[in-house]
Amino acid sequence: MDFVYVGILFFALAFALVTIYMCYVLIRVSKSMKSVGNSLGEVEQKLHYLTPELQDTLQETEKLVDDFNDKLTATDGLFDAMDNTGHAINAGSRLMDKQTKKLPEYDSPQTIERLTEGAKWGEVAFKIFRRWKKKSVKNELVVQEENLPAKK
Repeated sequence: MDFVYVGILFFALAFALVTIYMCYVLIRVSKSMKSVGNSLGEVEQKLHYLTPELQDTLQETEKLVDDFNDKLTATDGLFDAMDNTGHAINAGSRLMDKQTKKLPEYDSPQTIERLTEGAKWGEVAFKIFRRWKKKSVKNELVVQEENLPAKK
């Protein structure tokens, strides 16, 4: 029976040690929780300051994205025009290729002489047109100057 009392004594001591250790652990957990609570309080205060700043930043970013999207949409016409220009250049290239194949038909001296004569007359007509245009612009300036109010 003495062994039973000694066993109960050891069991009571072990229980007391486990209880003391549990109290020690719970005290440390409590201190850690207080520290976490304080840290979260500071984080909350900082977030109250940062949240409006982040909202403003997001609104500005949204405006920038919308502006970028509008400007990108505005360039669609440019790229369509470039596409049309590319198609026109291809068509012109095909026409040039077709005409180049017909070139031997224009190889006779008479045809070349007629083409040269036509180019000369075209240049003369262009020079006359340019002179006529300059005179027309000068006449417009003279008419405009006559319609101006007199200077004091």
